[in-house]
Amino acid sequence: MRPIFLSLMMSAALCADDKAEPKPLPSTEQEKVSDGWENASPGSLGLKTAPLEEMLQKLKDGTYKNIHSVLLVKKGKLVLDEYFRGTNAEGNSQEFGPDTLHTVQSCTKSVTSILIGIAIDQKLIRGVDEPISTFFPKEAELFKDDKKAAILLKHCLSMSAGLSWNESGIPYTDPRNDAMGLNKSRDPVRYVFERSVTGAAGEEFLYHSGISISLGEALHHAAGMDVDLFAEKHLFGPLGITRFRWPKTPSGAVHTGGGLWLRPRDMAKLGQLFLNKGRWGDQQIVSEAWVRESTKQQVPYRGYGYQWWVRNFRTRDHLIEGFAAQGLGGQFIIVLPDLETVAVFTGWNVGALTEQPFDMLQRYIIPAVDVK
Repeated sequence: MRPIFLSLMMSAALCADDKAEPKPLPSTEQEKVSDGWENASPGSLGLKTAPLEEMLQKLKDGTYKNIHSVLLVKKGKLVLDEYFRGTNAEGNSQEFGPDTLHTVQSCTKSVTSILIGIAIDQKLIRGVDEPISTFFPKEAELFKDDKKAAILLKHCLSMSAGLSWNESGIPYTDPRNDAMGLNKSRDPVRYVFERSVTGAAGEEFLYHSGISISLGEALHHAAGMDVDLFAEKHLFGPLGITRFRWPKTPSGAVHTGGGLWLRPRDMAKLGQLFLNKGRWGDQQIVSEAWVRESTKQQVPYRGYGYQWWVRNFRTRDHLIEGFAAQGLGGQFIIVLPDLETVAVFTGWNVGALTEQPFDMLQRYIIPAVDVK
């Protein structure tokens, strides 16, 4: 396994095989997995089954390319749990199933945000107004510039730190992409914060995986333990997530920018946790206030919260508000609170095909679950 998430993007061979026909595995009603989920048929919860059946047929006949899984949770019950054969991130054909660990890419960032929220709840971190320099005393000289000293934790969470970075709009295979240099760095914190200032913190959004790795290192400093161990104790354990993979960068930092691997059913648990305002069963895992702040727009003119995307959908004559964890190649955890719905997609696609899950959501899933 390659240790860094962006190293998976090294050739055009990673694109989906358009000629391969997906092969569905048994659906939720046949597949029984003991992991805390309660299964239900869509019809038993009043969902319209015809749109879902049409969507599955289009997955089967190859209309939608290289989708590895589609899961749907309604009112806390798993009503769709489908897996397919496809091409993985390394260009190899693979059969995907409920126990397959899957790269979640930048959905990792949203998990990191949850962990920051837990650390704030536990008073390991004072709050989002704490200067980011507080967490990196050994790199104090990097923050002598007044504008860098003004960067707060909330600016890093919302990707508005005001530092130069070249990641979006340039292929990850291009050596000029800063994310590639980040993945090779032996000191990712220094690699990020020695960058020049482009504007005042909090003013402008700039997609920045380096900032997300720095958030993980800030948590490491505050909690006194590696991020993966903190997650296992305070998030994954309480959710019953018993298997995951979370590689480290060459510096030894847990790759909180995009390195996490999870089972899709466990991705759905993270979405349901936020749909439940931070509760799982009878336990408040992260505060309701953190869920609320993380999933509302934090940057002017950009639908971005604290490492979560804010996304809205329109159906018939009304707007449906939602939020999502999103990862390269088509990894999505999409939460629609008003519809009591969580949708999860995994796959491996580039370019326009990455957006296929949103087409499925708009055409089939929302019409099936929006039964008010």
